[in-house]
Amino acid sequence: MRKKDSIWLALFGLAALLTLAVKYLPFLPGDVGCTRLVQSLLPESKQWAKWLSSTAEMPAVLILISITFLISLAVAGWRAASLSVVSFTGLRLLGKALGPIIAQPRPSPELVHVAGSLSGSAFPSIFALNYISTVGFLAVLATVKTSGKLRWAILLVCSSLLIIGWIARVALAAHWPSDVAISYLIGFLWVTLLIRFA
Repeated sequence: MRKKDSIWLALFGLAALLTLAVKYLPFLPGDVGCTRLVQSLLPESKQWAKWLSSTAEMPAVLILISITFLISLAVAGWRAASLSVVSFTGLRLLGKALGPIIAQPRPSPELVHVAGSLSGSAFPSIFALNYISTVGFLAVLATVKTSGKLRWAILLVCSSLLIIGWIARVALAAHWPSDVAISYLIGFLWVTLLIRFA
């Protein structure tokens, strides 16, 4: 077995264990403290976080999918562009299926400041899955198919968006920090699997 395959399988095992833990625990160790820290470091107004969150919802997410498709097409051709659509669709379906199964409660207003009222399961984060399936897809594709300044420019933009997205969801207490991080990990595993066919 190749080293890359071993690492992928180890990360898959980790993602499965963490998903199982999230099913049986309301939050993971460190989630409350991390959320409070993030919220204390940011301005009281969370409008920016609400706006960023809306970019992963319909219909705005269609713009994100279109940008991902076009950049994938320019960087690596039709096969990669088609895989970008598969990336989004697959993770979208997974997120919708996993939510009711895991049924993790949203962060409690008794523990952290919650901006707004949200229904549904906190895990997986649909925002995180939508972002990793598009922005994350571009980052992995750039790593494999580009070089030089173009690679670093795409990686910088995509990494920044993923980090800011994590901060936004935690700032709103829409998810626990681990919810977004584990959702990113699941999405990363899916994306790296698809990129092999690009």
